[in-house]
Amino acid sequence: MHPATQRQAAAVAGLLGVAAVAMLLFSPETVIARLEGLADTPALFGVVLVGVYLVRPFLLWPVSLVAVVLGYLYGPALALPLSLAGALLTGTPPYLLGRYARTDIGLFGSLSDSGERLVGAVGETRSVLAARFSPVPGDPISYCAGLVGVSPRPFYLGTLVGELPWALVAVLTGASMRSLSLAEFAVSPTLVAALAGFAVLVLSGPVYSRTRASQTGGG
Repeated sequence: MHPATQRQAAAVAGLLGVAAVAMLLFSPETVIARLEGLADTPALFGVVLVGVYLVRPFLLWPVSLVAVVLGYLYGPALALPLSLAGALLTGTPPYLLGRYARTDIGLFGSLSDSGERLVGAVGETRSVLAARFSPVPGDPISYCAGLVGVSPRPFYLGTLVGELPWALVAVLTGASMRSLSLAEFAVSPTLVAALAGFAVLVLSGPVYSRTRASQTGGG
């Protein structure tokens, strides 16, 4: 095994280890319950909310849980833009880490090379958009976008549009609750299948055109 691969695998294991320890020490239900208790003090609530969004990627908490709480506390009109802003904010740390870890060697180099070919065929914004529509967890998408070298503008635009349906479902679920219960939240399998199909459609056109052009050129 290449020494760079060993170092990179150790770094990934370290991140997962930190997340595992944090999950044992801090449950999302406890933290979110504390967040709910700050709803009457907007300034402090905003500071804590930003903090939760920034550390959430390293705790492996689903971002949709925060959107449910926002929907429950504030209703869809205010909660939806807040949750979308939160999605952009919470995707930033893993995206920047991915850009920092970008390399041509080892495991990360192989992933970066494969990702660059896909992004080159599909386009940066479309790649991020399709990935966000898919049922793949958001944090690996952010890490990979940074690792592949996706530019900030396509990353944030694709994230904003791609997270919209997920945020909308979570916010509406929270708004419909008579009492906050995170255990009740679940995304409909029909929605997951529909968005996954849409992700395939987003990618299919450019991939087909690229493949057809390659075959024509080869002939």
